[in-house]
Amino acid sequence: MDQLLEEDEGPSTSKIINLTKSLNLQDLISANGATFEVNFDDLPDEKEEFSYSTAEATEFSNPNCSGLIDEDTYTDGEPFEVLSAKMENLLEDGSIKKRILRNGYGDVIPDKATVTIHFNAYIEYNDEPFDSTYLRKKPFVFILNVGATIPGIDIATQSMKIVEKSQFLVVPRYAYGPLGCLQRVPPNSTVLFEIEVLSYVDAGAATSKLQLDQDGEQEYTKIDKYVHALCAKGNELFSKGSMKPAIKVYNQAVAALENCKLKDYDEQEKQQRLLLRLLTNLVVSYTKVQDPKRACSNCNKIYYICKGTSLKVPTKVYFNHGKCLIMFGDYEWAERKLKQAQRLEPQNIEISRELLKLDQKKKESYNREIALAKAIFKNNEINTNVEVSDEFKASMTEYCKDLIADTESVQYSLPDNLTPHEISFCRSEVAKHGLRLTCQKQNKVNVYAVVKQI
Repeated sequence: MDQLLEEDEGPSTSKIINLTKSLNLQDLISANGATFEVNFDDLPDEKEEFSYSTAEATEFSNPNCSGLIDEDTYTDGEPFEVLSAKMENLLEDGSIKKRILRNGYGDVIPDKATVTIHFNAYIEYNDEPFDSTYLRKKPFVFILNVGATIPGIDIATQSMKIVEKSQFLVVPRYAYGPLGCLQRVPPNSTVLFEIEVLSYVDAGAATSKLQLDQDGEQEYTKIDKYVHALCAKGNELFSKGSMKPAIKVYNQAVAALENCKLKDYDEQEKQQRLLLRLLTNLVVSYTKVQDPKRACSNCNKIYYICKGTSLKVPTKVYFNHGKCLIMFGDYEWAERKLKQAQRLEPQNIEISRELLKLDQKKKESYNREIALAKAIFKNNEINTNVEVSDEFKASMTEYCKDLIADTESVQYSLPDNLTPHEISFCRSEVAKHGLRLTCQKQNKVNVYAVVKQI
């Protein structure tokens, strides 16, 4: 998935219209050109997309556009002239003017960034917006300076910072020009835009390839911006529910950080803080996609980074580590991690719920293992180690079905002392259910578990 955000419809929207008679292609491309007339009786119904209730439109009305300001008193001169006097030139010739309503923070938005904005657009003498993302209840998402919107929006937005809200007066050549915009904007109209920056991702930095040194490393100062951009991109993907693409981006950022050159302690501290943030995001993401092995691996990295430093392990790391250990069926260690999280946030209801869920899991696991252990004991008691009893087969089948139905676990452990015939049956039975049988040595003893395919 290459697109960071799905592009929304914005101020540059156009519609197909019908002509009174068809055009001849040869006339159209000839030196003399061609004349055509629009069939105004067959124009698209503007009300379908840009019709708002009076109450909605009034909420975003701007009295400056009709000369009604300061308790509805009318001011002399053109309303946009009044606004213009309060603004500063954004372009030297004054063709785009700006007035900041709310200051933003950080740097101005870089070229080719993917930006999410809200805006109201007004024409002179009309205090209700002819276009509004607020009224559509859907922000406008676009990439700066790639022709995704009118030039005035590009230039205005690139002068802004995160969370800034500003007004812009835009002359026709940077707005809708001599043609206007169908029935909404008259020809040669100056337009007032009120723009609010919600967020942006420096896609240019995030997608640029690092020119690595011959030894494969890069100085921290050179990758800092790149890594922050990747982090922002990953967060956007995460917020959209695109977990696997987000994980890929986070891992790219982690790899860049882990392989960079650090010239002093200050850079090392910055690197470790950023690593902690990225690894925490990976823990949460891997937990959500039910990949507990990788989630636990990143938890261990976090514990190592924080050990003996001023960095603190976030509560969500302990919490998600506990959830992943529950998936593995390691209930003892899961309880330890969840209680560590609870000590940090004793009032957190989500942690309390997970501990209650853990208690229920432990009871269910105990009952399953007792049932299977009884079947194993009976099988060993009545058989000559050649056959597997029907009771054991039925218990193993239920064991597999329970794991498949359990959306919060990835494996169930099997009791000890299985015979070779029982192990052979378990292997074939779990395969029938799309599962697999694993074996690990613990204290020189083979420990078997039924595991979901991830």
